[in-house]
Amino acid sequence: MQFHSVYLQRRRPGDSYRDFQRLWRSHGDYAASVPAFWSQVERYVHNDPVEDAAGWPPDTALYDGIGELFYTSYANWLSIRDVMWHQVAPDEKRVFGGPPPIAVRGERTIHQTPLGTCKLFTFAKYRIDLENIDRDALVAQYVTDTLASEQFGERLSGFTVTRALTHDPGTEMNQMAQTSSNRDILSFTTSTTTIGRVPHFQARPMHNWNVRRIAFWNGIPALSFSPTAGC
Repeated sequence: MQFHSVYLQRRRPGDSYRDFQRLWRSHGDYAASVPAFWSQVERYVHNDPVEDAAGWPPDTALYDGIGELFYTSYANWLSIRDVMWHQVAPDEKRVFGGPPPIAVRGERTIHQTPLGTCKLFTFAKYRIDLENIDRDALVAQYVTDTLASEQFGERLSGFTVTRALTHDPGTEMNQMAQTSSNRDILSFTTSTTTIGRVPHFQARPMHNWNVRRIAFWNGIPALSFSPTAGC
């Protein structure tokens, strides 16, 4: 498993999308220039939305970027809390329109190695009326059903699940949008075929969650800030 932080973001009012991309890249450069932060990052990825959202999951057009940070460990992530809050987060004000509206930060499990450059993200939150359900069993069944889908091996390959961690209150991580989660799980699958085939993927129904699905590009090396190689 790997500690994985994923967040959705929107640009500031008045900024063009191209300006947003330029500002976001410069924020990545800034984050990489903070040694106490960057020493604990294995990989930092900027995922950009597909340019023409027609035919894609409708929520795709609501956001301008999905950021992913892969940390050396959960304990090390906790140890740089103040660096994230007081050195990295302030720079976000010149880039983003506000705190991340959706985020998941937790342990990532790779069920099938991602190979494609287009990702279909699924952010999900457990339904309130299922508070006492066996969540481990629920996630395991979701993984089994997804991998059994007939689209895998033909249209899609690669499947990972990140489950939000519950932090000890003493860490205070839930007090800041930059370090808290407001969804329970994130999964994504990738396409290794033509991008036009991905929208036709009929994802398995997730009756036990409130779901938001979004399609984004990633995988361009120049846009992946990576101290070490990895996916």
